[in-house]
Amino acid sequence: MAADVNGAEKLLKSIIEEAHSQAAAAEARASFEADEIRKRAEQEREKLRLEYEEKARASREDILAKARTGAELESRKDRLGRRTALIDEAYEEAYAALCSLAPGSREKVLRKLLENECEGGETVRPAEKDRAALEKLVESMPEKKLALGENEPGLEGGFTLWGANYFKDCSFRALMDETRERTKAETASVLFS
Repeated sequence: MAADVNGAEKLLKSIIEEAHSQAAAAEARASFEADEIRKRAEQEREKLRLEYEEKARASREDILAKARTGAELESRKDRLGRRTALIDEAYEEAYAALCSLAPGSREKVLRKLLENECEGGETVRPAEKDRAALEKLVESMPEKKLALGENEPGLEGGFTLWGANYFKDCSFRALMDETRERTKAETASVLFS
């Protein structure tokens, strides 16, 4: 029986050694796999870090580009506003010059307006300042059958025409507004090219 015990002990020792060997191999495999998982996780972390850095850089560049574009637009808008103000000022100066024409020149402008705008039979309502000149002009055009009406309030120069079915604003302001619309592009081109 001693031989059986000795054989059983050897078998037990052999099983234990095999178990230790398998446990050591399993531990080595687990350690290796854990290292591989750590390496992959580290690589993935690095990849994500680089992606986020790139996204952050692209986002910064996008924000800066938008800010530059916004600043450029504001600058253009400001320049356009100043140019528009210059054009407005030029037309206002022209209007003031028209309103302050000498009597002879002013009468020529009024005559031209009457000749171009009257169809015949209208009532002419003058600006107070132009009443005397228009009175003479209406009398000098009997073929037009014009009547001189009351002064048109609020006009600095020119007149309004009242026909049977229509009204025409022949004031100096309306003349200047019409001229402005007709010459706006040309004026801007001359001033800013």
